[in-house]
Amino acid sequence: MSQVPVQYFNLMEENYSKYGLSVIQLIQIGKFYELWHEPDVPSIQQAYSQAELLVESPIPIYIRSRPLGVTPPIEQVASLLDMRIISPGKRSLLQMGFPTYSLTTHIRTLLDKGLTIVVIDELVTGKSGPKQRAVSQVYSPGCNLEDCTELSYVISIYFKDDLLGITLFSAMNGHSLMFPVYWDDRDKVARLLISYRIKEVVIWADLGADSGILNKIYGLLIGWNLFPSEPNVEIEVMGETLTPSGDIAPGYLSYRYESDNREWLLLHIYLGISKEWFNKNYQKYTLSKIFQSTWTEDVNQVNIISLLGILKFIKDRNSNFIKNLQLPECYNSVVSPLNLILCNRAEYQLDLLPKKGKLGGVLNVVDYCSTAMGKRLLKFRLLNPITDYSELNLRYEEIATFRQLLDKQIFDNSELKQIKDLSSLHRQWAICASSDTALPPKKLNQIYRSYLSANKLIRSLLPLDLQLPPSIGPQLELLIEEIDRFFQVDNLLGDIKDILQPTDNLTNLLLQQQTLKAQLTEWAEQTSNIVFQDTISIKADHFNKEGYAFSILSKKLARLERYLADTPVTDSSIIILGKRGNYQIITSPAIIKVSVELNLLEEQVNIYVKQTYNGELKRLYFSYSELFFPLENIISRLDVALSGAIVSIKFNYTKPCLLAKSTNPAPQKARGLIDATNLRHPLIEQLNTQEECVAHDISLEDKGMLLLSVNGAGKSTLLRAIGVNVILAQAGMYVAADLFKLRPYHYLITRILGGDDLHKGQGTFEVEMRDLSTILKLADYSSLILGDEICHGTEVNSGLAILAATIERLTAARTSFVLTTHLHQVVSLIDSPVRCYHLSVIQQEGIIYERKLKPGPGPPQYGIEVMGHIINDREFYSSALKYRKLINCKSPPLWPQSKSGSLPVFRPSKYNPQVFIDSCEICGAPAEAIHHIKPKKQGRGHSFNLNRRSNLVPVCSSCHLSIHRNKISILGWKRTSVHNKLYWVYLNGPLDSGTK
Repeated sequence: MSQVPVQYFNLMEENYSKYGLSVIQLIQIGKFYELWHEPDVPSIQQAYSQAELLVESPIPIYIRSRPLGVTPPIEQVASLLDMRIISPGKRSLLQMGFPTYSLTTHIRTLLDKGLTIVVIDELVTGKSGPKQRAVSQVYSPGCNLEDCTELSYVISIYFKDDLLGITLFSAMNGHSLMFPVYWDDRDKVARLLISYRIKEVVIWADLGADSGILNKIYGLLIGWNLFPSEPNVEIEVMGETLTPSGDIAPGYLSYRYESDNREWLLLHIYLGISKEWFNKNYQKYTLSKIFQSTWTEDVNQVNIISLLGILKFIKDRNSNFIKNLQLPECYNSVVSPLNLILCNRAEYQLDLLPKKGKLGGVLNVVDYCSTAMGKRLLKFRLLNPITDYSELNLRYEEIATFRQLLDKQIFDNSELKQIKDLSSLHRQWAICASSDTALPPKKLNQIYRSYLSANKLIRSLLPLDLQLPPSIGPQLELLIEEIDRFFQVDNLLGDIKDILQPTDNLTNLLLQQQTLKAQLTEWAEQTSNIVFQDTISIKADHFNKEGYAFSILSKKLARLERYLADTPVTDSSIIILGKRGNYQIITSPAIIKVSVELNLLEEQVNIYVKQTYNGELKRLYFSYSELFFPLENIISRLDVALSGAIVSIKFNYTKPCLLAKSTNPAPQKARGLIDATNLRHPLIEQLNTQEECVAHDISLEDKGMLLLSVNGAGKSTLLRAIGVNVILAQAGMYVAADLFKLRPYHYLITRILGGDDLHKGQGTFEVEMRDLSTILKLADYSSLILGDEICHGTEVNSGLAILAATIERLTAARTSFVLTTHLHQVVSLIDSPVRCYHLSVIQQEGIIYERKLKPGPGPPQYGIEVMGHIINDREFYSSALKYRKLINCKSPPLWPQSKSGSLPVFRPSKYNPQVFIDSCEICGAPAEAIHHIKPKKQGRGHSFNLNRRSNLVPVCSSCHLSIHRNKISILGWKRTSVHNKLYWVYLNGPLDSGTK
């Protein structure tokens, strides 16, 4: 085998041991990057072992080796990039490749699949002989600067007793944050996988310090659903993991995981930590050197080890990524006390984020941001709602300001659309300012154009009360002026020698170049004039390989040679360098001499331009770097505010009204409250265009709410509508309602999606009880509980008892809650002051889902009726009815039943077939009559239609009697933006908004 393949496979073995088996290795051969594979030789990957983490309590986890079967990297890449694999020559060596210029295009595809790309480039040595090659770049999913709307993060976790040291780091903007987490609160860390775009997880464990550490790692990963559900979990192990004595030795484990959203991430487990990391002098020296400041942070030691670990991990992939870093943000907890804490994976249960490749996601509905920075901030706010009154009101006012501008049509997002991802661009600038690499002029062009648009945006908004930092505008204008002074900004996308403003040195070099080029042109024209009596037959030009030379048509070359043969000049001999189409490229000793001088001048110009360009960029960076973060923050906030204004106008959203804090036992927290009129689900009303979205009035100020209704009537949708709008409001956004009063909650606990948990090996009821445990633990006056059919996973009597006890506990804790259930018997069991509602349906020839929220529990039995309209099988339907009657006879009901005990068949009114006698529009009880708002006697002899829908109201006998005794006065139906409402008044009492 030749030298290059040997070097390739040797490096591959080294890279597998360093970065894991997810490595794709590319080697430069001329103008191509290639991958190689030897099919007849055992895969290098198979030289390593695969391990099983076995959890059989009380036996501790252990590791054992077994052969590993893997798909060769060349086949993975060929499949992903849709390329062919070839076998050149007789050697059993498979190859595939692509041009070097297409690397950036393919990198994103490979990184999205959780692969690590190692690039081996040819070195420019200026020496003859075999090409020298070395690793030039390592790209991994969390360690790259590729353009992306979301910032990629790496999370580092260090295990120490009952503490976890957590550090998040983004190579794209140098941002990092760290906090300790107690083992009992580890589930909160899983939210980071949702809040941040985490592409790599790095776990550090000191095997010598804790023999049970592997059990904890396994438990954590199973809890986060990062491992398969099988009891024997296989992971890749780099190097030996068992000593001859059977002890576990330090090693490196790597695992590539595909999430529920079909996104890949890499998991790395390092078993063994360098002892010097625990030395405080080493910690202080290393961190002070990296962060260019004295490390004085009083940080928990678990966080220090976690931080050192992630810095080493990043440095191993690209040492430039740990230069010019911001100091980490240090917190005492993973969740801020000023946040609305989302529990039980509320983000997933409320569909806040779209699933990959699928429609939906509240974020998609409310995202009208124009910049990548704004999109990131909007997602962060949506996933991290807050309780801070002043910040929320500031966000509302920012949206209101932009809404006024849009209403007056004096503002648009054209300037924001021109602003690139400055957060990523500034990071690239920072890396170049502290290394030998140069920021590409096209990146400087993007930065400059973004600055121009940002400056116009800020200046246009200065008269408005948006609380913009006063120093940002002037500083930005100074930076723009300096860029204009040193660079020819219109030429940043052109030739490198044209990117600087003229200086004496540069002008002198360019003048010398121009003089020599003019001399060559004059020689060519003079010779052409003498030999061919024109000035165009011979031309002076520059060629990539030949340098500066002359070109002439092949058929005219002989005539030129004859002329020069008769010329008594010693250095006029022609040297033919090559052919380009119909032209010959020629030179002479005199031309070669000038060409050499021009090439030297060209090199001097390039060196001068590059050095001056890099020097000025470094100076500008260190002079203005303190401007960058505030500028990014301003642009992000303005973009999100404008997006909120666009959404509020487009979808008729309203500004939340924050209610003042009320007196309560704990002054630091106020009792949460929601009081909404015509509340809608933002996602449903956009996705479901087949029918009008039904809005509801919801008030959770004094009592909890129990919702009983027919299957499919919209109970779960109503729960989600409440949860989503609370999150929107506490994210500082407008909401889908006509009126929305809120006193912020501190906990939002959802139990909407049922089912078992394969990852944890838990059945449906076990999962329900785990979620119920969270509800009971966190339920207080600052919590909002949304539970859908709690206790449906067990038998009826136990379910009833647990549900009744839950309602009793939540009521005693003064918690806001909405619980749905089909267990109607619970109404007769509980004494707690809970309001019961149902979502109305009408059964005529088919089931009509009115979805109106009405008082009362509604019909107690309906499942068979709903089934009958889904399964068209009369025999089966009759059989089910027979068995239900038998059950009802044998089991005395715990609650009052209607005559049939099932979903009633509402009959249409004899006055108008479009009006059904279903439930009383005043009290919600079963309706028995139709009341005419304008009496019949008043309508006689007039053209007024007494039987029109607007004059008819279904009522029960009690309310009907109260109307005729003048205890209730019907005011009539009033049209709202969504539907009609009935208004009435209890005489000598307050006005009631009535039912919808």
